[in-house]
Amino acid sequence: MLPFLGILAVIYIADGTLSAQRVIIGLMIALALYLYLAHLTVTQAEMIPPSDIGDQLPSSFASMMRSSLGVMAANVLSFTVDIFLIPIFYQGLRNRRINLFLCVAASLIAVQLTDALVFSAVYHWGRPYWWLDIEASYLFKTLMVLWLSVIITFYLSRIRYELPGEGRSALDIVFAFFGNYGKRVELEKTLRDTEERYSVLFRHAVASIVLTDMDGVISEANAAAAATFRLSEDELKGKSFPGIAGISPERWAELIAKPSAPHTVSPPGTDCILELAINRVVIAETPMALVHGRDVTERTRLEHERELWREQTFHRQRLESIGELAGGIAHDFNNFLQAIQGHLDLIKYMYPVHEENARRHIEVIDGITERAARLTRDLLGFARRGNFTASDIDLEPFLDASASMFLPSASGIDLALDLPSKRSPGAQTHLTARGDAVQLQQVVLNLLMNARDAVRKIPEHDRRITVSLGTPSELGVDPLPPPDADVSPEARYCVIRIADSGPGVPEEIRAKVFEPFFTTKPEGQGTGMGLSMAYGILIAHKGWLQLDPPSPDRPGAAFSLFLPLQDR
Repeated sequence: MLPFLGILAVIYIADGTLSAQRVIIGLMIALALYLYLAHLTVTQAEMIPPSDIGDQLPSSFASMMRSSLGVMAANVLSFTVDIFLIPIFYQGLRNRRINLFLCVAASLIAVQLTDALVFSAVYHWGRPYWWLDIEASYLFKTLMVLWLSVIITFYLSRIRYELPGEGRSALDIVFAFFGNYGKRVELEKTLRDTEERYSVLFRHAVASIVLTDMDGVISEANAAAAATFRLSEDELKGKSFPGIAGISPERWAELIAKPSAPHTVSPPGTDCILELAINRVVIAETPMALVHGRDVTERTRLEHERELWREQTFHRQRLESIGELAGGIAHDFNNFLQAIQGHLDLIKYMYPVHEENARRHIEVIDGITERAARLTRDLLGFARRGNFTASDIDLEPFLDASASMFLPSASGIDLALDLPSKRSPGAQTHLTARGDAVQLQQVVLNLLMNARDAVRKIPEHDRRITVSLGTPSELGVDPLPPPDADVSPEARYCVIRIADSGPGVPEEIRAKVFEPFFTTKPEGQGTGMGLSMAYGILIAHKGWLQLDPPSPDRPGAAFSLFLPLQDR
């Protein structure tokens, strides 16, 4: 009967309690039929009369069969006990997380020992030294059990799906046998349908779903997770989820210990952003981690763009408000300055002043008034209310003239002009823009003086300013027009780029450089209106002024002036 017990163990482990229950019912019917046929045979043999006085074969056969009925009954009883005990012993050991081979071997050995005890107790009851029969046969049975256990374990190890025998009660087979069989069948069918439904949901879910142990080792993963991490489902199994998701061991321990709000990660080697929700679950009495990952790359990008647009809109509205305020103040202040300047002129020409001190004070007032008028013009330029005289400007000679005006104040600084005629000698390349040459020259000189002040913070042999002229593609400049720039899709633009080798603009103040009255210079050395005025003049010329992004291979700051090109 040992092979039948091995088959029953395989059915119970691989196919579940209900299948084992059916086999047990079939074996019990077969054993009952076996006893019935044996008893019937004895009865029939006893009923056959001898043909003559010397023919005692039927009665001898009947006597032999009658004496063996005890052995048969003992075997049937012990085997009946065995078929119930094999699932109980196995499940009890398996629930304690013991190795599969040891569970099978120990169960079969325990059943064989029980079988021998029951058989000997029934058949040899009352006889002396009945246990010697157990000792004589048990060594051979143990060897057979070990050999059968090896075969069963090898067979079960080849089954790739999860064994339904995991995580059941040890007395499950007893409850199933004596319970409602029909209800059990219906419950198993419902369970099977539910498992299939959830398997379909798991495999075909859009979100990444990963099942791991508490250390993060993956045991199951769906197709979405495999696509996210660019591995197959089989390749994901056994890998460390924190490792492939870019989560530090400390952070993983925190997430497992206390699941909280979704955690956002960017897995190494991928360009996606995952929002993870981690929950602790218990499967087969083992704590596990169920990880749901949702791809939020597009949502994050849109949120970033929306935040950037909000900041740009706020910046534009702030500049417009300041521009309106500056324009109104400049307009009224300019009227006051003209009145002051007119009265000073009247004093100087109509009332001769012989006192030296009085004459010096009048000249100081005149100088202060002139500086105030210059600041007013800057405010009007920022507010884009100042009028300008438009003309075609050939930008190459324009930059030559601007550099000549700047050179006297740039001692000890290497000023380089990167112009189209120098890059391509002999080429007839003329870049022409339309605008007010005086205002644009004021912008260029202002940026050159800012660059001069920046490079004076570094050693003299490293002080360098480069003025470049060309198209955006020639100079490798990415256009970054501000929200209030009047950019035409049909327009072509040229770029005047002024770069220095100074310390650059810190990241935390890059967004403020064009705001009026913002300056990093010491008090008394700057008004904070230079870049604001330049910004307003470029906007009025239908171009824009931008601070180029920092580059690892280029130190310092670089400002690019974009102007619409004029066709010659």
